[in-house]
Amino acid sequence: MDKILLSTKKRLLLPVVFLIGVALWLFLCHEQYNSYWFGTIYKVQTTDFNLLHHTLPSTLSQLIIADRDDLVQNVLDSNYGLFGLVVTDPADETVLYETSKNYHGKSWKGHIGSDELSSIRKGEPFDLLTDPPPLGSEWEHSSPRAEKASHSPSVKGKQAKVLGHLYYVRPDPPPFWSDLGSFVSTGLFESSGAKRGYLYITLTTMAFTGFMVLLFWLRQRGLEMKQGQFEFIQRELEIRKKALENLASELSAQKQRKAWLEKEAEMSYERALSLKRALEKLKDAMSLAGVATASQLPAGNGLSAAEGLFKARTSHPPSALLEEIELLIPALNDNAVTLKSQASLLNDYCSTLEQRQSEMKRIVDQAYVRATRSGAQAGVESILDMTP
Repeated sequence: MDKILLSTKKRLLLPVVFLIGVALWLFLCHEQYNSYWFGTIYKVQTTDFNLLHHTLPSTLSQLIIADRDDLVQNVLDSNYGLFGLVVTDPADETVLYETSKNYHGKSWKGHIGSDELSSIRKGEPFDLLTDPPPLGSEWEHSSPRAEKASHSPSVKGKQAKVLGHLYYVRPDPPPFWSDLGSFVSTGLFESSGAKRGYLYITLTTMAFTGFMVLLFWLRQRGLEMKQGQFEFIQRELEIRKKALENLASELSAQKQRKAWLEKEAEMSYERALSLKRALEKLKDAMSLAGVATASQLPAGNGLSAAEGLFKARTSHPPSALLEEIELLIPALNDNAVTLKSQASLLNDYCSTLEQRQSEMKRIVDQAYVRATRSGAQAGVESILDMTP
């Protein structure tokens, strides 16, 4: 349902809900039409016919015997034309009296076809008008919902002369579309009969449709907001993913640099040791060379001969060169120690970067879980797959 609401455009929401409201309104109006005309009105007419079966034959028989045609017509018109009352001759071939009034311009005669008597005989069973007048009812309805009258033998008396036949004619209800069109045309100016029900149904349907439009709009608005939040979280995950990739590449570069510095420190340390050993060998060799030179000097020359022998090296005596070389050895040792300390610092920095990478991975995993839950609540499938 949420996916349908999200896919439905705003310009389609109102027409769809309006069509559903109209269909619901027509259905309820048709049910009201059937309930009123084939329920309420039918029960009222059945009750009237049942009452007339018990009273009208005796009254009309007395008036016909008294030859009061005017009073007979008044009795037949006393129902205001809501239904028909027809009196035929004793042979049941000719209509003698019938209701002449119409109700709201709609005559009950619309129910009768070209063959008037044949159409009348298909409806409610007739009562006999006799001389002397009947004392009881020949037909009766068991309940207002009864579709047909049942035979009820009247009180038996002496042989009676038949004066005529009394028929009861039910009018046909108006067509549904005609009745509904009459309500639409009159509106609130007339709210009687079935139109009162149409009015209540119309107001109820309008309120229900408005409520449904408001409910759908609020739900759609909420889903759009959740979808916006989900997209925002998804963009944030993309940014953090890129940051994590950058950190991973930086960590890889720092690891490579760390390995290079460690290798360089080891090589520098080995070169310093090799240089130290070479200097020590040189010192030993020079000391041996000095002893050999002294033993080769002439005896008679003495100190002047020795000075003449070593005159070319007075500016750079062996002791000064050795001292200079020995001074370089601590510096090389310090350089090696410094390189080792730098390698140690780089190792610590790489450890810190690994911790930051682990922390960033934990943050991304938590954001992924929140995005997945938000997407599940909003009814949107997750697009980004960042599971470890």
